[in-house]
Amino acid sequence: MASFHSYGQGLPPGSGTARPPRLPVGFVVALVVFTVAGVLADLLFSFAMLFAGDSCGTGGTGGSAPVCGARVWLILLGLPWLGLVAATLVALLGAMCAVRQRRSPWYMLLLGVAVYLVACAVTYQVLFG
Repeated sequence: MASFHSYGQGLPPGSGTARPPRLPVGFVVALVVFTVAGVLADLLFSFAMLFAGDSCGTGGTGGSAPVCGARVWLILLGLPWLGLVAATLVALLGAMCAVRQRRSPWYMLLLGVAVYLVACAVTYQVLFG
């Protein structure tokens, strides 16, 4: 009696039975380390953003004018966090696609770092530029 499985029917023995390629453990560890470093940097930045609007409304010249608006302040607070999420997703999903195509996933880690640094640079430019 033949078994009826939804997978493997009509395939010759030995074809298509290999496991799909996986991400290297070193890549996953490096991604986690970079993500944790990004979380720590964003926590420090969020703490500093608490004091960014201290000189608003006092007439002093030492403050940053863009931070005095609530909308801009919230965008500047959230942009590094969104950049971190986007960078992690770019690195992870790009690496998964690269491994499936039998290419190195390490370039995707560099691309993820670049995405995060662009988000931080935009925030810095709006805040102090």
